[in-house]
Amino acid sequence: MENIKPKIMILGTFHMRYTPDLYRVEADDLLSDKRQKEIKEVVEKVKRFRPTKIAFEVVKEEEGELNREYQLYVNGEMEAKMDEVHQYGFRLASDLEHENVYAVDWMESVGNRGIGQVFQWAEKEQPELFKYINEEYRTSQENDYKNSTIGELMRNINKRDSTRKDHEKYMAVARIGSSHDYVGIDWLRWWYQRNLIIYANLAELAVSSTDRILLIIGSAHVHLISQFLNESGMFEVVTAEDYL
Repeated sequence: MENIKPKIMILGTFHMRYTPDLYRVEADDLLSDKRQKEIKEVVEKVKRFRPTKIAFEVVKEEEGELNREYQLYVNGEMEAKMDEVHQYGFRLASDLEHENVYAVDWMESVGNRGIGQVFQWAEKEQPELFKYINEEYRTSQENDYKNSTIGELMRNINKRDSTRKDHEKYMAVARIGSSHDYVGIDWLRWWYQRNLIIYANLAELAVSSTDRILLIIGSAHVHLISQFLNESGMFEVVTAEDYL
């Protein structure tokens, strides 16, 4: 007898609002009619996955406030904010008549250096590596955004090769440091812990073999969380590229 596993799809996205991420795009007016039409087209494509639960890159402690905002949106008492939670997630959840949405992120400090400190150190102490990371990974997608529709951009950043390359930059960050001062790894231990916690929170949502969980999250997370889900043996991981 076939072992039916819960399905999880991770929709990687660029951040529509400011975040201190390793990479972010400078967005044009996402509230323009053109961009709103493009966003809604993405929502319609993702809807075909038929998620039973939708989870977000929101810290778990804020789940109550997240659902308060969602109910205001459903009741027509709040316009969609300019972030991926509202623009993609609230639209999807409302169209599918979900009662609740879910927060699965974690952002606690573990006493490590921040990514900004890591790059400041690299710029001074390892300028060649800093230049390589900046040119190879941090600026490569800006032109893609300016010259693409939202649908094209979302397809591109969810391609398997793109999510692999997105993770590859963190392996470059791991090389930042000298002697016994593992500067880049000091930040990466927090990054891995964060993604493991997101995985554990997703696993907690899967209470039935018929669950179809959609996680909407920054594209940099896709490779690691997919890896953890696959290695658990508990889930069928669905690739967002197949729906975009």
